[in-house]
Amino acid sequence: MLTAGIGRTVITPPLPVALAGFGEPQLASDVHDDLEAVALLVRSDDPSMGSVCLVVCDLLGMSPEFSTPCRRAVAGALGLDLGAVLVACTHTHSGPSAQRGTRALGWVTPDGYADTLADGCRAAALDAAANARRTTARYVRAPLPRDLSVNRRGHPYDPWFAAIDFGDAGVLANIGVHPVALGPECLAVSRDWVGSFRDELAVRTARPTLMLSSALGDVNPAHVHRQSNECTRDGFAEAHALGVELAQVVDASLSSSGASLEDAGVRVVASRELDVPIGGTPLAAARREAAIRVELVEWAIGPLRVVSIPGEAFHALGREVDEARGGLTILAGLAPSWHGYFPVPYMDGGYEERTSFGPGAVAAIRNALLNVPVLPDSR
Repeated sequence: MLTAGIGRTVITPPLPVALAGFGEPQLASDVHDDLEAVALLVRSDDPSMGSVCLVVCDLLGMSPEFSTPCRRAVAGALGLDLGAVLVACTHTHSGPSAQRGTRALGWVTPDGYADTLADGCRAAALDAAANARRTTARYVRAPLPRDLSVNRRGHPYDPWFAAIDFGDAGVLANIGVHPVALGPECLAVSRDWVGSFRDELAVRTARPTLMLSSALGDVNPAHVHRQSNECTRDGFAEAHALGVELAQVVDASLSSSGASLEDAGVRVVASRELDVPIGGTPLAAARREAAIRVELVEWAIGPLRVVSIPGEAFHALGREVDEARGGLTILAGLAPSWHGYFPVPYMDGGYEERTSFGPGAVAAIRNALLNVPVLPDSR
């Protein structure tokens, strides 16, 4: 058996706040729903193995300047190595920036917000530890109904989602759909569809929940006003409805059979850093560097692999990473930091390519992700 727990805390910044993720600066002076940091702590019963902690924040993404202090705060509070802590983001476009260099875009990070995030991640992790209980665990996955999402680049798209059912301790859902149900005219701080998803799934299961984004780089909601960038309808109602629909789909899957993780141990399989060449895009030019350092983290929960994707992977790359590990994966998108889009295939001229660190960077990260780390010897 395992020990697992889910905890949370509010990380909404003071108002007014610049919303990060839209082309033009958008200032919000209202909160539709609070942003949260939601933590999952998983421990092995076997003392020869270990513990891991995942913290998912309702933010667009975090550059290492923000994510690393958060991970260190959690690691210090729980007595873990840094590689045993992942920080990820849901990718809502209705929260503040926690990324390097966004002031030039008008996405101004609130004063002191880095400390707020580190304190919030620590508090959520400690709450998860306080809520931890011995439990069984199962891995389930199923196709995602095609009427809920669309590949916005027109690439081949075979959507799926995955979940880990930790019994009474809670549920982790892993879904790759951009939280852009709200457009730039919906000027309020919000978790987008992720908020109603977590709330609805918690009601349906009577257990704590968290949502971890997977490969969402070229995947949008299929039927919301964001496709036309108009908020003439009630965008918040549409985001709420999409979250509820996705929660219904995940909830239905939890009654199906899945891979048992009941006797699983938890291990950090790899925590590695790459020096990645960059160039050829506006994002790379803004760095004025020839290379950036990118961290990749991978965990094992029994036969299951949790793989960090340090940015916004296209659906095709997520599929490749999953297949390389035999289809028994959780893809931790935008973790432990954000390093742009990972367009696969890479085609010049697209928005996502311009918001990547260039074809060399994408190829290097893709190759590293497809080089599956070997599980360390447990002896």
